[in-house]
Amino acid sequence: MSFPTRFRLSVVTLAALALVLGACSHYRLGPPGELPFRTLYVKPAKNNSFAPQAGALLTTQTISDLQSHANLKIVEDPTADATLEILIASYERQVSAPQRQDTGLAESYMLIMECVLTLTDNRSGKVLMQDRVVRAEQQAFVQNDFQIAEYQAIPVLTREMAKKIDDVVISVW
Repeated sequence: MSFPTRFRLSVVTLAALALVLGACSHYRLGPPGELPFRTLYVKPAKNNSFAPQAGALLTTQTISDLQSHANLKIVEDPTADATLEILIASYERQVSAPQRQDTGLAESYMLIMECVLTLTDNRSGKVLMQDRVVRAEQQAFVQNDFQIAEYQAIPVLTREMAKKIDDVVISVW
């Protein structure tokens, strides 16, 4: 390679490297903005649906997800900076695949849960987020007994819901 070719290649490489490093210089780990509260109380989820024993499970999983954020402390005290209320508003089972031998029976169901979230700033009394609807779905595969399939799928469904609740609470709204 001649000197001008190597020089051009070096200039192009340095320019590309400068662009890449410059683009990454503003990247931050964690949520994109500062939360208006430091401590959060998560009320036990209220279950207004027919989701079997989902309230306590959803509350525990949501707290677990929210505790993973360094800039947020989950407390068991209702006098925290903010309070999160979770209402399990609906729970549905929809046939997603009928059996081949008998189309009146389902081979799998889609379990659908909708929750309504309210986030209140306890210091000012201001509602930060009101009646935000979050939806999660999970497929339950029936082999012999639907109740067993549903029992196994509910924790997976509430885990998915907890992740979505975490995203909504932590994201800038």
